[in-house]
Amino acid sequence: MTVDAVKTSPPSKLTQPTISGDQFISAAKALAPILQERGQAADELRRIPEQTIEDLHNAGLFKLFQPARWGGYEAHPNTLYDSQIELAKGCGSTGWVFGVLSVHTWQLALFPEEAQDEVWGDDPSTLISSSYAPVGKVTRVDGGYRLSGRWSWSSGCDHCQWVMLGSFVPPDEDHPKPDMRTFLVPRSDYTIV
Repeated sequence: MTVDAVKTSPPSKLTQPTISGDQFISAAKALAPILQERGQAADELRRIPEQTIEDLHNAGLFKLFQPARWGGYEAHPNTLYDSQIELAKGCGSTGWVFGVLSVHTWQLALFPEEAQDEVWGDDPSTLISSSYAPVGKVTRVDGGYRLSGRWSWSSGCDHCQWVMLGSFVPPDEDHPKPDMRTFLVPRSDYTIV
């Protein structure tokens, strides 16, 4: 895909009420005791409980870095960091996963509109995990690339519908050196083992 291929008109803007950063931090602080109660369950499950992910969605916390046109708040980074700290006081694992997944809304906002529409077009609450270690094999094919491999970890992946995976694109006559890339892959195209 080239920049020229990207849609020129953004999707219609979803509106969110104006909420101060303090309100998000207070919401995170209110969740901390609940997260502490779920801490053992998170350890036993080896992932964050689904109810916790729902609570973070309901509090609007996953939308802190998301663009306003997708229903997000475009919050100041300190609001996200301070919210993450409050969540981590209740459950360190939840604080970690929240931070990792939240930063991907910012990263996706750097992608072309076409990619954002593919991820958030049907459901702006869609979450994205990542594994940036460039361990995959990339093959050039007509219209793009084929990516295969096994990535060792991806925090929060059980709750995500997309993943950002790192890999090197091999050199060719136009690109004499390997090129590190991030590939955006839908859940239908990968398996969690």
